[in-house]
Amino acid sequence: MKIALSLGSSPREMRFAQQLGLHYVVSALPANPKGYLELDDLRGARERFARYGLSFDVIENLPTPHYTKAMFGLPGRDEQLDQVCTTIRNMGKAGISVLQYQWMLLGGLRTETSPVGRGGARVSRFDWEVARRSPIAALDWRPGPGGLIHTPDRELSAEQVWDNLTYFLERLVPVAEEAGVKLAAHPDDAPIPSFMGVARILTSLEGLQRLIDTVPSPCSGLGFCQGTIASMAGVDMIDAIRHFGRQKKIFFAHFRNPRGQVPVFEEVFPDEGDSDMLAAVRAYREVGFDGVIRVDHAPAVVGDTQGERTFGYQVGYFRGLVDAVEVLDAGGVD
Repeated sequence: MKIALSLGSSPREMRFAQQLGLHYVVSALPANPKGYLELDDLRGARERFARYGLSFDVIENLPTPHYTKAMFGLPGRDEQLDQVCTTIRNMGKAGISVLQYQWMLLGGLRTETSPVGRGGARVSRFDWEVARRSPIAALDWRPGPGGLIHTPDRELSAEQVWDNLTYFLERLVPVAEEAGVKLAAHPDDAPIPSFMGVARILTSLEGLQRLIDTVPSPCSGLGFCQGTIASMAGVDMIDAIRHFGRQKKIFFAHFRNPRGQVPVFEEVFPDEGDSDMLAAVRAYREVGFDGVIRVDHAPAVVGDTQGERTFGYQVGYFRGLVDAVEVLDAGGVD
């Protein structure tokens, strides 16, 4: 496993990663008015990280404005997908091997951030009943024209959303295979079946398997967000690692351990969530996952204006688990 942080390109962030002993990074490039990520920009980003000893192999995520029409099945989607294909080809030329994307038509969903965590740490929370009462407030990202939240102008059924995703994959997967780039789908977060009349389809293990099977390819798989999958109702996240990892469909992963499942969950520290994180690391090792896995959302702690304290804690906790599994599996400790 290649432990990583999600970083911008400031020297401060890259020095921080160096100080934590990291060698891998995931990052994003801003949306381009041309509708695709340019080769020079991709190469430039890799070179900036490389100067600090960091390998940039995962883009997180494909800029949403580059494929919004494709997600909603709107006129102009073919032109957008042509440009996304250009992004994929440029990634291959730049040596960036994984492109995470998401199919959340209304974006991520959270209902509150409040000091209810350990020692008064501020934690992010989702409560489905609160979201029903205040749907606009639950949309945590997706700016639209004029900075307004994008809200749906029509309902979309699950099969309509699946049809649009299938069209997307049929166009992009052959290009990804040629370019040597893996397409990693992030599950819907929060994993509820619909919101404001728009279906959310990657909300269960069955939905994730259907995505994998829709256009079968070594280049179509998952951005395995532990936190989102652990918050799916009735799902055992450790079993999910084994299920998808044995298929070699985990291309990239997020390290997070929420407390609770839909309809209510909180993003707590990794040592106080509901999943056994030592067992999670062991499961990744069992299935031979050797990709990038980055520490994910975490509570905000006192004085941590830039997230460095909480992310530093998570990296240390994660590294300790990895070292422990290696010792235990080698028979070094009873």
